[in-house]
Amino acid sequence: MTMNEEKPKDELEKKISEAELEAQQQDSEETEESSIAFEVVPEDSAEEAPSERKGLSKARKIWRQVLAWLVVIAIAFAGGFFLDTLMRYQPEQDRTAVLLVDLDEAQAEIDSLKAEIERLGAFEDQNTALSTEINQLNIHLVLLSARASVADASLAVEQGRQADAKLALNKTGSTLDALKDLLNAEQAEVVENMIQRYELVIIEIENDEATVLTDLELLLTKLQTLENTLFASP
Repeated sequence: MTMNEEKPKDELEKKISEAELEAQQQDSEETEESSIAFEVVPEDSAEEAPSERKGLSKARKIWRQVLAWLVVIAIAFAGGFFLDTLMRYQPEQDRTAVLLVDLDEAQAEIDSLKAEIERLGAFEDQNTALSTEINQLNIHLVLLSARASVADASLAVEQGRQADAKLALNKTGSTLDALKDLLNAEQAEVVENMIQRYELVIIEIENDEATVLTDLELLLTKLQTLENTLFASP
């Protein structure tokens, strides 16, 4: 290799070396700028961080105070509502309790009265039955008395004892009136027919003894028929 050939080669290597150095310098400058930029940003952030934290802390403090007051207001409102409810409705509850007690007592008294009414009702039913029985016995007694007086009058007429006949007929008249008052309307109508027959006997007794005996016999038959209707055994 000649000297002329080595010279261009050295120059080429020299230029390559210079280019590499220049590239390294540029890289170094860019790295320094990046480092500087990187370092600057944290300085700004460091300056802003305390301010932001301070603002956040103040806002939290305000919210905490607001929440505390809201809790206090809510508690006060709830307490006032409970107190108002207690004062307003407690007397009503007391009165309601008293009314319920009175109602229970009244119901117990009503039940007692119902039991007494039922007991008296049983006695009343018994009394009604006894009263009906007594009334029937009284009717039967008056009816038998009327039959006896008619029989006495008939016997006195047959024997010619006018005074005894009239006395027996007077008893017959009062007995028929009493019997009519004891019977119902339909039965009383039957007795009314007997009274009319009795009045004929009173008229006839002075002059027509035969007719009197016939009328007395008819009257006695009607009394027996009425007795059988009312008291015949089933």
